[in-house]
Amino acid sequence: MAVYVTDTHPLVWYASRRHRQLSAKALRAFRAADASRAQILVPAVVFWEISILEKIGRIRLAHPVTQWAETLLLQAGFDLASLELSDIGEAMKFNINDDIFDAAIVAAASTRNLPLITRDEGITDSGIVDVFW
Repeated sequence: MAVYVTDTHPLVWYASRRHRQLSAKALRAFRAADASRAQILVPAVVFWEISILEKIGRIRLAHPVTQWAETLLLQAGFDLASLELSDIGEAMKFNINDDIFDAAIVAAASTRNLPLITRDEGITDSGIVDVFW
């Protein structure tokens, strides 16, 4: 079974049914996770970033972020990637887009040796992790 880590924007786009924003490969990965044919790990900091984006009005969720996250994680194809000490140590090596969330998300993929679903050019250009897009 394929396993991926997701960045914030692809998860938001998929969950909000903005599928045209996703690449065909990313959309297939999310649909496979929905069908329990793939596993997508969601770094804990992704939910934190989503909560901030909602608070400042950049996105709107149908439910409070904790409820939204819990509902997503009840699906067999999605799992929480907790923030581990190894992730923190790894993130400290990176300066991607001057964004601590990007550094933590990349670290989650790097420490687990998994591809990252992202369209972020700064992450892609860094070459730190394999990008799945």
